Amino acid sequence: MNWGNKIVVAFVLFAGFIGYMVVKAFQEDFDLVAEDYYAQEINYQQKLNRLSNASEEGKEVLVSQKGGEVHLTFPDKGTTGTIHFYHPSRKMFDRTFDIDLSDSQIQKIDRSELIAGSYRVNITWQTGEEDFYQQSSIYIQ
Repeated sequence: MNWGNKIVVAFVLFAGFIGYMVVKAFQEDFDLVAEDYYAQEINYQQKLNRLSNASEEGKEVLVSQKGGEVHLTFPDKGTTGTIHFYHPSRKMFDRTFDIDLSDSQIQKIDRSELIAGSYRVNITWQTGEEDFYQQSSIYIQ
């Protein structure tokens, strides 16, 4: 085999590899972090204000796992809002819960409602007239 044929074989192999990579890239499923990312970006200053309210007043929500449940301990009674479990790898594993506190100011979420993996917990809540926001990370086993 002369050097001209080797160049043609190398080019054909390279073109085949590039074609394979293009096909694989089109088969990959990419989820957006949020479908309404533009609207969320416009409201980003409100999110920063809520985050600032929580840190300045020391109103931190404690996120922990106990037994077969995830416990979120809130600092105040009369709290309303939402808890969003964001799974970074798959949108279909994301879950959102309304805050429904027990008498001890604890929100309990059964771990069976969440797929095992890493989650970013976004908590938005209101107590009285003030709005708060907190982001935490948790690994569900």
